[in-house]
Amino acid sequence: MAGRVADPNTQYKVYLHKVANKYMYATVQQPYLSEGNRRLKYRPFHLGRVSADMVFTPNSEFRLLPVSEREKYIFPAEIDISKVTALNHPDYTQTQHLNQENMKQENTFTGKSEEKPGAEMTDASASGIARPCENILDQYNNKLYGSFWLLEEISRQKGVYEDLLEVFQGNIGQVHEVMSLAFFPYLSGKCFNRFAKWQNAHKTLLDYPLTSPSITRLTQSITDHHRMTFIKLRLKRQPEGAHLDCDSTSRSGWGTCLVDLCWGNNKDNPKLQNTVEAYVYSLTTHEPVYYRSFPGNTADISTVRTILSDLLALGIKDVVFIADRGYPSEENLAALVEASLPFLMCSKVGCEPIAPLLGNVEFDEDGIPINMSYDQKRRLYYLQADIPSYKGELADGTEVNMEGLKANLFLNLRRRADELGALKRKIQEERLILEKAVKEAVIPADIKKYNALFDYFKVEYKCIEKQPVGIVFTLCERKVKKERSSCGFFSSVMYKMDIDGAQALEVYKSRDEHEKNFDQLKNQMLYYNQRNSSEEGRNGRSFISFVGLIAVSSVRHAWKEKMQDRYESSLNMLDELESVRYSEYTDGTTHMSSFTGRQVEICDACGVAVPKECMPATYRKARERKENPKKRGRKSKNTSASDV
Repeated sequence: MAGRVADPNTQYKVYLHKVANKYMYATVQQPYLSEGNRRLKYRPFHLGRVSADMVFTPNSEFRLLPVSEREKYIFPAEIDISKVTALNHPDYTQTQHLNQENMKQENTFTGKSEEKPGAEMTDASASGIARPCENILDQYNNKLYGSFWLLEEISRQKGVYEDLLEVFQGNIGQVHEVMSLAFFPYLSGKCFNRFAKWQNAHKTLLDYPLTSPSITRLTQSITDHHRMTFIKLRLKRQPEGAHLDCDSTSRSGWGTCLVDLCWGNNKDNPKLQNTVEAYVYSLTTHEPVYYRSFPGNTADISTVRTILSDLLALGIKDVVFIADRGYPSEENLAALVEASLPFLMCSKVGCEPIAPLLGNVEFDEDGIPINMSYDQKRRLYYLQADIPSYKGELADGTEVNMEGLKANLFLNLRRRADELGALKRKIQEERLILEKAVKEAVIPADIKKYNALFDYFKVEYKCIEKQPVGIVFTLCERKVKKERSSCGFFSSVMYKMDIDGAQALEVYKSRDEHEKNFDQLKNQMLYYNQRNSSEEGRNGRSFISFVGLIAVSSVRHAWKEKMQDRYESSLNMLDELESVRYSEYTDGTTHMSSFTGRQVEICDACGVAVPKECMPATYRKARERKENPKKRGRKSKNTSASDV
């Protein structure tokens, strides 16, 4: 006999669960397999609280669900789910006109049309979040908003908000939590466990306090798939020919719970374990576009293959890859050429493929290069030469034709004189030590270890009848000649770039912006240490910091280009804006205080338009006159003589 057909919507039917006849929760029966007999069982799962007037407030677990999953739940008709509607459809009020007297709102969960008197929706924030004013705004609010508003507007202009919505599949609540946390360390100088208290005085994108347990659940819900999807969307926004600089920094950690914490070259504290945080920064749009964490004992030269593999998988093309001298090697150059990716890398002068080109430089009797051009601005000599074609090998042994590589040689005469003098002094010091050892008939116990003490001399035993009686030494002329030829030089290697040496140096020097960006990330955004107890939490916090760094980098670039003479740092600019307040009233109306002249200038420097109603009268009238200038001459009369 066939049993009763199971209802597929059973696990999505919501019921009221009362605790101690005082607290009510919206609950569903969640299926799970028991460990003993592996039978399917059910247990209660709370979606949020239900107030005495039957208004449902989602909890953090419900807010982290995708919109498609949230819409599957079937709520009883007596529960007001207007907060869920506002959470799922943030632009609801922008697309529909609601009658405040008798509003009929379709319940997206039950499919029924039901009356919701008194729950009119209003655009209650500058970010366009629709909210039921009677249920959510039950008290007056007057909070600081100016600095957060600026970062929010920059993120919207750069498409960060739109990309996050796509990454989290339209989950507006999760997007707002990520963006609010992303700006918080930069604006407050505090870690995430102080966020809920900070919300009391500052307006964010959230209408509810975000506590430490909720933040932990949020960070642990962000996966590597979210990271790669977001990076792919950011790379698509890069213009053709954008310059992308790759660099890394160390990040300290105190615990042993993270796999990547290893002993390595920690730039902040040599005694601490650390990870290597690699970032790719766009020198064209002045924002980071990629990040990845590596074990702390990983050298930069070993990260190129992984970074390049990620970028190629994300569809990168028509960009220029830039890196310092810690990244090039024969394998890495071959991988970049194989990918047909234009690049510019600083290279060590004494290594392949630069070293053979030093012999092409000719000097006159005064030590001035004859066949090199002179850059008056940098006071450097430069020479661009084609690197002879040779075969490079990938990590798997595949040969790659390296045709098309160019080398840029740069010479600083003052630096060359200093290095030649230092080389001469070093050789003289070693010679004096060895002459003294010969005179005293010193017999080293281990000739190999003794040789390691000298850079430019080769030391051997002086033997009589196969018995050592002293030492003899000879100058390594080949090594000295090689070092003399490279004194004062530095170089770079480039591929598929149609620029001369001076332009290549200018492009490479622009990467100093990335170095300053690391200082901002680790100090002003409190990213210098690991505050995590799990791999999932660390991945989520890194993602949130990356989102915040996009807007913060734009603020710093605006400060450097236009406001550096007026403010000590980009944080001082935001401090100037912090006094702008945002007021919310119980009837759903809102008000944003007026901006001062300095605040308007900061917004103009960042490319953000101030709301017209918040502009000072003098600025507003001046802009109106500029947009609609008066025409010179006498106005034409309305009537003519024939009409009289």
